[in-house]
Amino acid sequence: MAAEARDLVPEIRRGKIYQDVYEKRSPGRPALGEARLERARAVGGALDFGGSGARDRAFRDGVFLLEIPGGLDVSAGDAFARQFYEGPDAAPYGRFRDIGSDHFGDPLLGFHQRINQIEQFLLERRFWAAAYPPEITALGELLTRLSRHVLCSVLSAVGIPERDWARATGGCSRCAGSYHLTFNHYRPAHEDIGLSSHKDDGFLTILRTTAPGLEVSREDHWETVPADPDCFIVNFGLSMEILTAGSRMPVAAIMHRVARQQGDRSSFGHFSSSGCLPGGDQGIYRYVHGSGLERVCGSRELIDENDYEIYAGTDAPDAPGAPDAPGGSDTTVAPGSPEEHPTAKGVRR
Repeated sequence: MAAEARDLVPEIRRGKIYQDVYEKRSPGRPALGEARLERARAVGGALDFGGSGARDRAFRDGVFLLEIPGGLDVSAGDAFARQFYEGPDAAPYGRFRDIGSDHFGDPLLGFHQRINQIEQFLLERRFWAAAYPPEITALGELLTRLSRHVLCSVLSAVGIPERDWARATGGCSRCAGSYHLTFNHYRPAHEDIGLSSHKDDGFLTILRTTAPGLEVSREDHWETVPADPDCFIVNFGLSMEILTAGSRMPVAAIMHRVARQQGDRSSFGHFSSSGCLPGGDQGIYRYVHGSGLERVCGSRELIDENDYEIYAGTDAPDAPGAPDAPGGSDTTVAPGSPEEHPTAKGVRR
């Protein structure tokens, strides 16, 4: 079992993370049909899919719909996402356009315009209370608690012993991991894809969107994800895929992208990752039945290598013109890319 689990874990090195799916990542491959995702509710701190069959399919897909719990008001998040990029003349949230990474001493954080259509404002949890308005901080904390419920439900279902949860998740099973709250706007005037295809590096992402655009790759083809205003979209990332590869029910990290947008589109998302604060990298682990947890790499290592792939890895490394190929464009650095900001984890949808 240990050898089989190792075979299922992606190699955390640029050019290798997506080595089996470069063809699927081509932006020229259109979406074929609409994704019919499984749907769950959070009941008593646990996920209820209405049956184990639906749960198992959701874990294999790496994505599902989660009904927005009663009492979790997303209206402030919607308003912030629609306005943060407009500038200080747009009250009350437009002023965040002028707050860049230098304000936080971290190239990951603050307002950024990316080489795709996306522009965003992103903060790690330790900055929420000081920088975000109170209603946005409160929303972030509610999403952190919701993410814990989702995560612990998954760990229980796949058979990882509870005594290992805190170490396995870098603190996320106790709401003590690293969390990012991001607000996104897609610029229709910018000639590019909405967001390049990729897998998230963390355990899970909770996404709120009310407009179409998100696409997922399932069963070797791309599908559009319908926007449901009553649900979050929850997707699993590489940390979850690595952790559960040797469990009784491996959980997939879903490949996803945002299509070219012809009109303004906004969204916001919450990311749960293994603790990786300065001086406190908790690491990424896999669980192997019979031997327990094995460390795979550092949390920051996974972030950096995966973020490089989001932009530079769409083509296979040995393809003509690919960044790591002979004669490839390995010296051109786009503003806002991971090469300019090596910890630019904020490249999200």
